Amino acid sequence: MVIVRINSNYLRMKKIFFLMMASLMVFFSSHAQQRIDPKGMNYLAPLEPNTIIYHDTVFTGVRQFKPLFYRMNDPQLEIFFKKHQSNKVIGQILSFIGTVTTAVGIAELSDDHTSKGVAWTLIGGGFAVNLTGGYMMLMGRRNLATAVVLFNQRYSQASLGIGLSGNQAGLVYKF
Repeated sequence: MVIVRINSNYLRMKKIFFLMMASLMVFFSSHAQQRIDPKGMNYLAPLEPNTIIYHDTVFTGVRQFKPLFYRMNDPQLEIFFKKHQSNKVIGQILSFIGTVTTAVGIAELSDDHTSKGVAWTLIGGGFAVNLTGGYMMLMGRRNLATAVVLFNQRYSQASLGIGLSGNQAGLVYKF
């Protein structure tokens, strides 16, 4: 009888495992591809570090984003870019502090000499600060996405015109 019971538990665990694997496969395969507009600026949100594709060039990081946004001399673009940077830096600092505080709380929880209330307070506070840091980084990404949308609305219109100079004429394609 014991052998039959082990077999039934084994089969039940096997079914649960296959259900979990099937649900994970469905979850990970359900992400749609992001459309890349060849005429405008594209922000690839899921990538870290933040990535922008503009005119077949990949820009990553603040050193490459800064000239891209500042060359237009648009104060709104600069504001969104600065908000992105400040939110990202504050979010990273808060996430680091939250992680350290949580780790200290866990270490204090295992120590016999300290109060368990203090340890749980450190763990809870560290978790809350970590969540706040994640929220700030998410808001930074949102500000960068807003800057990209604003850039595309204002500066991604292609135009075709006739250029005249001296005794020559030609077509001018401005993108």
